[in-house]
Amino acid sequence: MDNISRKEREKLARESDIINAAEKIITSIGYSKVSMEEIAKEAQFSRKTLYQYFTDKEDLFFSVLIRGFRQLLHYCMEGAKKGTTGFEKFKNLAFAYYRFYQDFPVIIELMNYVGYIKSRNINKDKHEEFNNLSNLIASEIENVITEGQKDDSIRSDLDSSYLAHSGQIMLTGFFSIISNSGKTFTNHFSLDQDDFINFNIDLLCDAFRIKK
Repeated sequence: MDNISRKEREKLARESDIINAAEKIITSIGYSKVSMEEIAKEAQFSRKTLYQYFTDKEDLFFSVLIRGFRQLLHYCMEGAKKGTTGFEKFKNLAFAYYRFYQDFPVIIELMNYVGYIKSRNINKDKHEEFNNLSNLIASEIENVITEGQKDDSIRSDLDSSYLAHSGQIMLTGFFSIISNSGKTFTNHFSLDQDDFINFNIDLLCDAFRIKK
């Protein structure tokens, strides 16, 4: 950052301000209802300035998600460093998802729009970058699963790739539902949300562990 010019720093700061505004507006009123004009107003820039940085709201949406998934990848990598067995690392990685949800619940919530937006087949470069990040997260999961299969802490009777992608879908899907419902679900059944989340992560991890 110190090596870039003042002009470049200003450009990056404007991009960040616009992405922050898009994240706030999309989660507030929903992707389908938001307009570039509303994002420009929130960011306190003109629409012309907005279009100098982003082609449309889909471009902006994926910029928000890409930034979030870079953070999620970092959380997963840090989680995977902890533990002495593959299973312990997998469990720590799963709880890293939980910490990410606590710190960035908006990103999990925005995942609900991905299928609809990707089906339009626009902004292929952003789609590819997002998919690459998602694949890197899956690879982190698969690496600790493979390690666990080798050290006999994770079941080896199941394909590591299937386990990795299943784990990723289960974690993302679970936190997406929790994010959408807020505390409505857990309050309705008189459940403590933190205890309920911890219980479900333990339940998922237990399905991967070798029973001795």
